[in-house]
Amino acid sequence: MSAKCTAIKNELREMIARLEQEHNIKLSTTQKILLSINGPVTPILDVLYGEVRLFMLDQHFENADKDIADLLGIDEGEEILYRNSIVFKHSKPLIYVLSYIPKSRCSDRVINKLLEGKTTTGRIMNESGHETIRIINDISLMKATPILTELFKTTDDMLTREYSMIHKGEIVILTKDIYPLSYFKE
Repeated sequence: MSAKCTAIKNELREMIARLEQEHNIKLSTTQKILLSINGPVTPILDVLYGEVRLFMLDQHFENADKDIADLLGIDEGEEILYRNSIVFKHSKPLIYVLSYIPKSRCSDRVINKLLEGKTTTGRIMNESGHETIRIINDISLMKATPILTELFKTTDDMLTREYSMIHKGEIVILTKDIYPLSYFKE
């Protein structure tokens, strides 16, 4: 029997390589893991750095504008839960998390748990028994916005990872994780 060796296609590896090449940067192993994990980064941060905490900056219901509606595959004006939070260790922010959640696609129980603001969206979905598929939509580098500069105390460019949690073929949560390029270099 002759063996053939075939490279395994990995779109995430290719996205990260393209990001490094386009911006002339070299990402650390930890950064690559955080960008490519197919789900929440909180458990990894907890393992790497010890107990991390969640701080809810804002969460409220709003009507989806055209851009958000298109991203979620819902009608413009549909009610969504907007959440932005920080995962932090001691007083240092580690990851800024922005999520959009179409209210019509989540049970009242899930919405109520989200509104408590005590835990991450991924953990709530896991505990609720909703089987979800997580798909990474985009990995990119962005300029720091004023809020990110204030939160992280840096004007560094920011690494971003956008992913969708899909339940029964529909996006139930769209999340974007953001952190400075200078973080997680070890």
